[in-house]
Amino acid sequence: MKNSERYSFSTGALYPLESEDALKLIKNAGFPNAELMPQSLSDSSKESAKRLERVGLRVASIHYPLAFFPLLYTAHRSMRDDGRKYSLELLALGERLGTEVLVVHPHIPSNKGYDALLDDPVVENLLWLAEECQKRGILTAMENSPKTCGTPELLLSYIAKLNHPNIKPMVDTTEAREAGGDPAPFIAAVSPCHLHISDYMGESKHLPAGEGDTDFTAVAKALRGYQGFYTLEPAYRYYIENTEQKLRAGYAFLTRTFPDAL
Repeated sequence: MKNSERYSFSTGALYPLESEDALKLIKNAGFPNAELMPQSLSDSSKESAKRLERVGLRVASIHYPLAFFPLLYTAHRSMRDDGRKYSLELLALGERLGTEVLVVHPHIPSNKGYDALLDDPVVENLLWLAEECQKRGILTAMENSPKTCGTPELLLSYIAKLNHPNIKPMVDTTEAREAGGDPAPFIAAVSPCHLHISDYMGESKHLPAGEGDTDFTAVAKALRGYQGFYTLEPAYRYYIENTEQKLRAGYAFLTRTFPDAL
């Protein structure tokens, strides 16, 4: 598959638009794929799935909704059960929309001494989700996080401890920078299955790609042989105005930086 066939943009960057409207804008800007960041419980309903499917844009990846992280990262039994019902709806949506990747984050460990009570149930939830994803041919991508997995070693160690064949590392370029690192060597070290692309400069993070000082030439070199999606995931505050123009600029950035001939 050509690089251009794997360009993608996150609907999370188009908040507070409805997901259907966000997908339409992404499609109109020329992207062949999108990453869906659901913003409401109803996004995963059957009625919503029909509307999103009619847009005609492949939802190559889904980010487990940040708004609903408490449903997944919980030690509360009833909340866990509610979360699993929601997760199954989310995966059914993914199956319908051609999704290959589900993005999740490492959990934040509790205070020492409470592992069995507070941490083990969360790990169990992540493993359950990875298993359900595997049944559907959806890869579980574990994103680097400056709070818990800010280095390649920490991310790979965390995934190794989970010890599930369907959980693979992914890289967010801004999160690598925020942790004090460089995304290019991070990518080279972990061989990511998925990628979130945004820029960083000073204290400004998740800038539109090309507007910061990240060395994307080095990132492109580190990604030689990469077979995943090139997903732009900037912060939504940069896309509230001139949205269509900025989407087209993002697509142009991908064509310059990750061309088919790479």
